[in-house]
Amino acid sequence: MNLSISPEPTALSVHDTGARGDGITDDHGAIQRALDGLHHVVVIPSGFYILGDTLRIGSSKCLLVHPEAVLRFADGAGRDAGSFLLTNADHISGNDHIEVTGGIWDGNNEGNTRGEDGDPEAYTGVAINFVNIRHLRLTDMTVRNPDSFSIRLGEAQHFTVENIRLDHAVTRPNQDGVHVGGFCEKGYIRNLQAITPNTPNDDMVALNADDNVERALNLGMKRGPIRNIHVEGLAAESAYTFVRLLSETHRIENIRVRDLAGGCRCYTINMDNWAFPQGSGDIRNIDIKNVRISKVPDAPSFPLVDIRLRVQDLLIEDLERVEDCHAAPTLTIDNLTNNTIWLDDVTHENLELSSVDAGTIEGVIQPLFQQDGTQTAQVLIEMYDNSKLVLARGGIKRLSMNRKSTDG
Repeated sequence: MNLSISPEPTALSVHDTGARGDGITDDHGAIQRALDGLHHVVVIPSGFYILGDTLRIGSSKCLLVHPEAVLRFADGAGRDAGSFLLTNADHISGNDHIEVTGGIWDGNNEGNTRGEDGDPEAYTGVAINFVNIRHLRLTDMTVRNPDSFSIRLGEAQHFTVENIRLDHAVTRPNQDGVHVGGFCEKGYIRNLQAITPNTPNDDMVALNADDNVERALNLGMKRGPIRNIHVEGLAAESAYTFVRLLSETHRIENIRVRDLAGGCRCYTINMDNWAFPQGSGDIRNIDIKNVRISKVPDAPSFPLVDIRLRVQDLLIEDLERVEDCHAAPTLTIDNLTNNTIWLDDVTHENLELSSVDAGTIEGVIQPLFQQDGTQTAQVLIEMYDNSKLVLARGGIKRLSMNRKSTDG
């Protein structure tokens, strides 16, 4: 089914099922009646809608929300692991062809605190949650003040999440923008904008194949592979991290990242090992291009790009570090793996390669001279499993990295 985002003659307004949008009445029941009805298109006009329970949208449904309509989770509505502002109706058998456009979705984290880790029924703090879903489209939405993730996807195929504004004026730990878990593939995440400072307070986009799914914020998710995801157009003034890739044993592959801009407090690209052994992971065919980032003043000295997991076929092009006089390095590779790395247009003084008893710059070819007399070069680096590479300053014109054949 090819749902249109344009209203159709048979569209049903939630006002027709009793919703008031007055900021006082609990409109959950009236909106849910509209979603449960026979109309394929449901419209939520401008207004302030209090939701005392979770909205559940079924297959072949299109929800059109006025851009200024606010849907706010009532105080105490986050009762258990099944509580969200919005989710798909059937997490067990799955849903197909759902579209949601518009609205300001307010998780009201001041009135809804996530539950404790270890409680299997804990409230996750997630605002918008879609699990076991095929053909999903979320567009032109603002997500405000979740207690953890703004949007969480698991077991999702053929999805688009685009034109999303993150409004996290009330910050919380683990406050991701779009969080993608296991068994997700064939997706587009485009045009995410953080509209408040220190937003997001964790990863703007997280591709996490091996989360701790027992933690409260991950209840209902599965560990599994993530494949064929396009991430484009992320902008933030002071994000914690722009993009994270996390793998221990499950594969992340065929990921394209484009057009990141703004400031970060910790990482631009984070492939650290988190709670896993350093050098674990299975990440393949990652293509990153057109990045313009600065470090926020007084931020920790974490590298803009941090790689401590195994990566095969990594390409980074046109990463420009906006001058910020920050001591943090541009790049660190310390993944206990035999790597072959090509770096274009880099000065010798800017490279730091250290190891216990191995790991050297094997050769320098095609020396280049800039107009100001600075010598740069294309550098071939053979890293061994006990070596660490640091690019201390500057940008990355082009970096390609592969595991050596002897490493398997």
